[in-house]
Amino acid sequence: MLIVETVRLIIRSWDIDDILPYANIVADPDVMQFIGNGLPQTYPEAEEYILKCITQINRKGWARFAVEIKTTGELAGFCGFAEYNNELDFGWRYAKKHWNKGYGTEAAMAVLETGIKRFHFPKIVCMAYVENKASIRIIEKIGMEFEKYFILNNRKVIQFVKWNL
Repeated sequence: MLIVETVRLIIRSWDIDDILPYANIVADPDVMQFIGNGLPQTYPEAEEYILKCITQINRKGWARFAVEIKTTGELAGFCGFAEYNNELDFGWRYAKKHWNKGYGTEAAMAVLETGIKRFHFPKIVCMAYVENKASIRIIEKIGMEFEKYFILNNRKVIQFVKWNL
């Protein structure tokens, strides 16, 4: 199911065929350095995550969505929403080969707008470890505003917010 399309990207529901490409993305220590405990994930962990996203999209219509490169059909990563600490967390994750090409910002703008217009989320938060300068740049580019700092996994996190009231 197509969620939204941009000039270069297709943002869509997950498919079983996405498991292996996603597992390869999250097996990369560089990709995972600013995610959770910073450790790469295994194939079973990646499979469980994709199946959970598929279930949530089928149930609620939203989750973290697959991001595909239009010209190649390649899975670049994900962008979307998840419930975390009683908040609606907006986040993304991309294969290292797709960093610094503007895909993160392009997808984030389209998916954030979809969250506001299609799903009518009243409040969306976005969190990043303070060392994750690339994600913080995306968060600022898409117009989210600083909300607070807190500690997670013994690391300082910055949280931004977008209100849709």
